[in-house]
Amino acid sequence: MKYKYPIITILGDSNVGKSSLYNILIKKYDALVNKIPNFTIDRKYGNAKIKNYKFICVDTVSYNKFEKKNFLIKEQILLSIKESNIILLIIKGEKLNLTDYKIIDNIRKYNKKIIILLNTKKKYFLDTEFYSLGIDFYRINIMNKNDILKFQKILFFHINKIYIKKNFLDKLNTKFLIKNKNKNIKLAVIGMPNVGKSTLINKFINEKRIIVDSIPGTTRESISISLNHLNKNITIIDTAGIKKKNKITNKIEKISITESYKIINQSNIILYIINGEKKIFCNQDIKIIKYIILQKKPIILIINKIDLIKFQDINFIKTLIKKKFKYFPIISISAKFAINLKNIFKLIYKIYNISKKVYNTSKLMKILSLATKLVLPPMYNGRRIKLKYIHQLKNNFLIFKIYGNQLTKLNNNYKSYLLNFFYKKLQCTGSIINFKFQENKNPYK
Repeated sequence: MKYKYPIITILGDSNVGKSSLYNILIKKYDALVNKIPNFTIDRKYGNAKIKNYKFICVDTVSYNKFEKKNFLIKEQILLSIKESNIILLIIKGEKLNLTDYKIIDNIRKYNKKIIILLNTKKKYFLDTEFYSLGIDFYRINIMNKNDILKFQKILFFHINKIYIKKNFLDKLNTKFLIKNKNKNIKLAVIGMPNVGKSTLINKFINEKRIIVDSIPGTTRESISISLNHLNKNITIIDTAGIKKKNKITNKIEKISITESYKIINQSNIILYIINGEKKIFCNQDIKIIKYIILQKKPIILIINKIDLIKFQDINFIKTLIKKKFKYFPIISISAKFAINLKNIFKLIYKIYNISKKVYNTSKLMKILSLATKLVLPPMYNGRRIKLKYIHQLKNNFLIFKIYGNQLTKLNNNYKSYLLNFFYKKLQCTGSIINFKFQENKNPYK
């Protein structure tokens, strides 16, 4: 993937302060910061700026497993080095280890600018080891504001040189192309562990951005990736697989799953991935989808790994899903072999447009009137419940408010009937219709 701004990548061993520095540079709490070793295992990208000079900041996996036996980790590190303009190599303490030297050798092979940051609280520095490297190095305390301000001045000097060398100067007053806030579709990829979420996203962007492994729980943090597809800006968010509560075994899993639920609330559309290989639609899937519906988020249900099952198995899973969730589109794919992925984007744009649609009150009134004529509302205490007026609430996705008499006595069966009727008439598959009922607020009176 090509970028229009300089890329500054942060490398370092576990718990040296990479995510802390990343958050400081992008000026928001994006990467999870904690004392659990090796928590970050995928690259994270964020927009950053010093003065008017914009750049892309990358947080990376800890390189303490940079050996041939851990190919996935090594591949991520080398990809990070290759695409960067500047490498910020963080060392905690005052000594280099064998892995540090290996990383420095790889950075030099790609002819990349290196800046070593010694993350230490000590005021005095006597070791001469770093001088012999011939690399710029600075002693800073990442938690000290004055140290950070000094470092940002140093970083600005190097970014300015890149702007001049790479002819980025004409972009100083333009918006980031990797994230357009005004017309940006936030797409969360949600599901249980090992259903193929990361594989699907890597296919979307045609890049091995996210580590993919058959071991469940490989993705720990939510990873936001920006994509320009058919001149539309999409932010795709990969998330950790959501396990059952009684299956969570450690703090890492608990933090990751909590983050996944937060991402659901922050997104425009949810791609919910189901593992077709299991040939079932399990209770945990149902529970998570119901949570998404409660958050009023449009959903596309995706059956993945169809390359591993038969056609009748796919139809069986679809039948099980439709019994529970008949208003949401179902699409069957193979992320591994990129089968049927184009149809996902067609659905994304269709559902996004529906979710943003403003419906004319007169149209809603005609639908409500027809619904109540075809099936009369129930009686309560000898009087017919009356539904008199409906309109769409402003700044809300498909939330309709209905006014009338005795609406608190309206039973769930009739509410379900209304819901089915409006879904059919408005043809808003994938989106969530919500009714709010209020008594004696007829504006015609």
